[in-house]
Amino acid sequence: MKFWATLLVFFISACGQEEVSTAYDAAGVATSGGTLVSASIGEPANLVPFLAGDSASSAIGGLIYNSLLKYDKNLNLVGDLAEKWDVDPDNLAITFTLKQGVVFADGTPLTSADVLATFNVLINPNTRTPYAGDYQKVVEASTPTTHTFKVTYDAPFAPALASWAGLIVLPKHIIDQAENFNETTLKETPLGSGPYALTQWRRGQDISVTARSEYFAGAAPIKVRRTRLIPDQDTQFLELKNKTIDTMGLTPVQYTRLTDKPNFTNHFAKYAYLGNGYTYLGFNLQREIFKDVRVRQALSYATPREQIVRGLLHGEGLPIASVFKPGTWAHNNNLKPWPYDVAKARKLLAEAGWEDRNDDGILDKDGQPFSFTLVTNQGNALRGQTAVVLQQEFTKIGVEMNIRVQEWSTFLENTIRPRNFDAYILGWSLSAEPDPYDIWHSSKTKPAEFNIVGFNNKRADDLME
Repeated sequence: MKFWATLLVFFISACGQEEVSTAYDAAGVATSGGTLVSASIGEPANLVPFLAGDSASSAIGGLIYNSLLKYDKNLNLVGDLAEKWDVDPDNLAITFTLKQGVVFADGTPLTSADVLATFNVLINPNTRTPYAGDYQKVVEASTPTTHTFKVTYDAPFAPALASWAGLIVLPKHIIDQAENFNETTLKETPLGSGPYALTQWRRGQDISVTARSEYFAGAAPIKVRRTRLIPDQDTQFLELKNKTIDTMGLTPVQYTRLTDKPNFTNHFAKYAYLGNGYTYLGFNLQREIFKDVRVRQALSYATPREQIVRGLLHGEGLPIASVFKPGTWAHNNNLKPWPYDVAKARKLLAEAGWEDRNDDGILDKDGQPFSFTLVTNQGNALRGQTAVVLQQEFTKIGVEMNIRVQEWSTFLENTIRPRNFDAYILGWSLSAEPDPYDIWHSSKTKPAEFNIVGFNNKRADDLME
């Protein structure tokens, strides 16, 4: 699938030690309460994460809802709403036993009926969600008791158990109120069983959730989690230094050059680790200009991955050749990114029939110049800077690339979801289960799904399956 240029970047965060709510008193005893303020470039599309698909929606939804299972700090599956689970010896059925005494934020008890209702609405073909695939493998779902939920498969399915860590449980009595679940009130006024409940959402400004005292695992130590919408990372950094936010993800230049002075280190702690995300250049494979694989290969050879990592990321990243995180079991160490090779790129384009017939420096074919527009989002300076580097490099092989930058919600609603683009720069965050099916399988190309570029390769499909 080497039709894109990928980078694996470090996710870097800092926390303001003087402003964080959960602190320690003079005796070193943990205290609780107060407000933790973070920043987000994008605003949640809505607050039902499996109807949204963006990271902002998932971040807030993760505070409001629970799943049957979850991952612990060592990436082991443990119970969340499920007290225990049993897998049949033939690996065709899983029975979950729910914890007693769990209630939604309105006081309604959570039962297996809520799990079944959520499952049914997720697999409903009318529900606009990219997440239904794993659950459509279930041939029967039932509720033997009010606290027992059972699913049966017709064949062993490797991600089956892990998939139930991804299904948030919604209240049946609210699901049932909407004739069309795509218009459910839960999108704006969520009702979950999680540690927090929504208390305020000011569109374009901020969103706040407050700890629930009746949460089954005990009240969260931070009383209020407030997320401010700040669409620019430079502005976020100014707010951080002014202590009007407590935590943010730092850009590489912020991490390497702007946070090593005493006036910062005396007040903040910063951390770096290999992130679970990658950034890539995606081509719309419905556009005639990108249908020839040699064209996509040429643009890949013309992409200076190492230069981008060294220059834009200040070394805080890795060029990668697949979607799997280096250092994990799924990553193939023998796969290497294609090298930067302008001569090879030119040769491939010539083989594909692209020549400079007008002597204007731009290749053309069948009377059309090789010109396209790349779209990316505001607020992420690295994506814009990467686009400029690519624009300059592609000029060397006779390709004209224009750049358009859009506000995040406009980028999602007007460009990505309707597939109204030639190419884009975007990123994905990977789950603990490294399954590329929902993003790159050919069956996942519908408007609400994640195979945005329209990648379709039988061999790749077989490998994913």
